[in-house]
Amino acid sequence: MFAKILVPLTGAQRDQQVLAGGLAAAGLFGSHVEALFVRPDPVEAMPFYGEGMSSAVVQEIMDVSKSAAGKAARQARIFLEAAARDGGATITENPERRRDVTASFREVEGNFSDQVTLAARLADLVVFGPAKEDDRPGLSDAFDATLIETGRPVLLISGPAAADFVTKISIAWNGSVASAHAISAALPFLAKARAVDILTVKRGGTAPGPADELVAYLKLHGIVASTRTVEGAGRPIADVLLDAAKSGGSGLLVAGGYGHSRLRDLFMTGVTKRVVAHAAIPCFLVH
Repeated sequence: MFAKILVPLTGAQRDQQVLAGGLAAAGLFGSHVEALFVRPDPVEAMPFYGEGMSSAVVQEIMDVSKSAAGKAARQARIFLEAAARDGGATITENPERRRDVTASFREVEGNFSDQVTLAARLADLVVFGPAKEDDRPGLSDAFDATLIETGRPVLLISGPAAADFVTKISIAWNGSVASAHAISAALPFLAKARAVDILTVKRGGTAPGPADELVAYLKLHGIVASTRTVEGAGRPIADVLLDAAKSGGSGLLVAGGYGHSRLRDLFMTGVTKRVVAHAAIPCFLVH
């Protein structure tokens, strides 16, 4: 199960749907949600302004940065309080396990990606929103680092997540190690589903290997799954999987993150990048 769910916040409007998704997931297990706000260290930004600035200008830049960070932190707290009210969660000063869902707010200072990655190491699930061009600097890096470096599962929330988003779940299966890791990590969600649909993509007349072993594996966990092969027809695999999952009535897609390459500059050029950018339903990703 997922006892601790980490939700990185930025103080922007996107926090609302990410918190709602995190609390919806927490409601399935009575989990604790830790909302993490990373306050930027203004000193880190100073080298980008060049040399030769007066101390007064430097101080003014730092003051503006601190003021903006303070405003964003207050807004993030407001979003958490509202989401907790809507989600029936109890806000506690520190992480606490009760019978109902709890949530806490933690603020740290430093590099956003570094701090999120550090916190993710001791979380069972990390919730992110979709990547956007106007995101806070470091948010995309934090997503990459969490998925690649920590091995923690990521729940990608691309829109409002219904409380019953795990009623039917689709699994993207290609027999890879990443796919297998994602499935084993998603077992707590899969065990809650009423229906599980295993999707394999046929491309260029070649069908993937049978999913019989996966069906048998899930059955040992008390999970009954059906299989479905969908035609790729030259379309991006991510689009095929997302469309098949959504049209099939699934509220969640489980997929392995990135693939075989370990070169960071190649990671976000394939299926995962497109899933992150175009997902219309929540996605559960593990590398």
